[in-house]
Amino acid sequence: MQFASQRMEIKIRKLGIIAGDGDLPIQIINECKKQKKDFVVILINGHGTEISKSYNPDYIMNLSKIGKAIKFAKTNNIIDLVMAGRIKRPSLKDMLPDIWTARFLAKYAGRIKGDNNALTNLAKELEKEGFNILAPEKFILKSLCPKGILGNQSPTIENKKDIELGFKIAKNIGKNDIGQSLIIQNGLVLTVEAAEGTDAMIARSKMLKIGDSGAIFIKVIKPGQDERLDRPVIGINTIKSIHEAGLDGMALEANSVFILNLDEVINYANSNNLFIIGI
Repeated sequence: MQFASQRMEIKIRKLGIIAGDGDLPIQIINECKKQKKDFVVILINGHGTEISKSYNPDYIMNLSKIGKAIKFAKTNNIIDLVMAGRIKRPSLKDMLPDIWTARFLAKYAGRIKGDNNALTNLAKELEKEGFNILAPEKFILKSLCPKGILGNQSPTIENKKDIELGFKIAKNIGKNDIGQSLIIQNGLVLTVEAAEGTDAMIARSKMLKIGDSGAIFIKVIKPGQDERLDRPVIGINTIKSIHEAGLDGMALEANSVFILNLDEVINYANSNNLFIIGI
């Protein structure tokens, strides 16, 4: 008796990295390489200048053609997705959506009030398609800001008063899905993060600051925010911007804000007499 040999095709489960701007997607890519995890980079069109310097994306995703990206993911056996990096909100008037995206926009019309709200609704719909949305810290847990003072510098008594007040204000601002950061000096909020992003907000504070000292950068996670999506991030460019703007230092919500390249950030802060504290 002869038995016909059958060749079984074993599909390897891949991770899809939906990449926006900044260093966070690069950190996840590097960690996946270290762990020898099979992954695919889905780069959002118009984003990811940093990634393109060292890595060729596997797919360019147009935010008006999410349905096509879903088809690509399913065809390539991608079940797990992680969203990483800043995403610029597209202009709806310039969009020519595919059927999936048009249905999404119609379903949530009037209910998408801010970036966090939009991403949360998108994640819900992707889960209905059978995807698992993973948190970035699954890959770079050590990058979460710890509690306490990081580095050699400590906030002054006046700084601590501003940190306590600024933290409460930042949480209230975040509750309305406006931004994650602000700059405060002597009880006065100088700037609040909005569409321009963190670095531009810090640069703007330089013109509004009174005197040479006392201003503090504060960054928190928005209340009720899905921590898998748009988790706040700072890195070496942030601490450099803080120094250039003449701020005293930064206060970050502990276990909620990512600090990328932590050692480099702390060394820069130490060299320039800036404090970093996790609260």
